[in-house]
Amino acid sequence: MEAQVPSPSVIGKSSPWAPVWRLNKPSTWALALTNASGKIVRTLTGSSTGAAVRPAWDGTTDSGGTTSGAYTWKLTAHPRDGQGPDLTLSGTMTLG
Repeated sequence: MEAQVPSPSVIGKSSPWAPVWRLNKPSTWALALTNASGKIVRTLTGSSTGAAVRPAWDGTTDSGGTTSGAYTWKLTAHPRDGQGPDLTLSGTMTLG
């Protein structure tokens, strides 16, 4: 597996945070973004047809508000063929 996870300072609709995770097989995935107080502010989901997971977050919450500060991200990917365990990765970032 390979990851390209940029650390954003300013993100928005014209410049979203766009990490890339290259997995060894197609997956369904969920990316949870949690603020410093531990509240999940946005969850992105998708299904990859190839082995790359490519979400894009424009810095808005699930309710449409804007955000800044320290965040934790957690990616959970489930193999689409049902073979093997789920993959879970996490990291941190700060939005200015």
